[in-house]
Amino acid sequence: IGPNLRVLTGLPRADRWTALRPAAVRELLAVARRQHRLVVVDCGFCIEQDEELSFDTAAPRRNGATTTVLEQADLVVAVGSADPLGLTRLARARGDLRELVPTAEVRLVVNRVRSGLGWSRDEVAATLLTAIGEVPLAFLPQDQPAVDQAWLTGCTLPEAAPSSALTAALDVLVADVAAELGLAAGAGRTRHRRRDRRLVRR
Repeated sequence: IGPNLRVLTGLPRADRWTALRPAAVRELLAVARRQHRLVVVDCGFCIEQDEELSFDTAAPRRNGATTTVLEQADLVVAVGSADPLGLTRLARARGDLRELVPTAEVRLVVNRVRSGLGWSRDEVAATLLTAIGEVPLAFLPQDQPAVDQAWLTGCTLPEAAPSSALTAALDVLVADVAAELGLAAGAGRTRHRRRDRRLVRR
């Protein structure tokens, strides 16, 4: 994509999940970590444990790749939609993550925030605080035209829509995450070029 950004796509078909074994994922992360200062992994949503396989440690698990990444992550950014269903799923996933990786450093991000939902950011934060005892690190506004423009042009969001409110919110989020990881975030778009350790978004 650019001199400071590389993308490795996932499996071409979901039914090929058995080809992605945890050992291979660990090796891939090791190689990526040696070559780049920051590695971001967009994990699958499924982290629930299969009770039937809980005693069979050799059996392949559909969420094996996701579990492996989460176990090795320095920081997990859990993203959920601002609507009632999205917040419910985010709260449930946070509980599942506590059971799966109790020591994980997790930050919540609420995505697709819009006025039509009738909830203020304070109300959303209060809802999550009551449900799981945590508040979001960031709120990302919904800007579908900007996202569509990025898709259609094959560009990153800052390139396709530099003046978008979503781009600005992501800039702030990147700076906050960089600070938590002990990274120096440069001014403006240079924040996206800083790399160190591993950040996982789920």
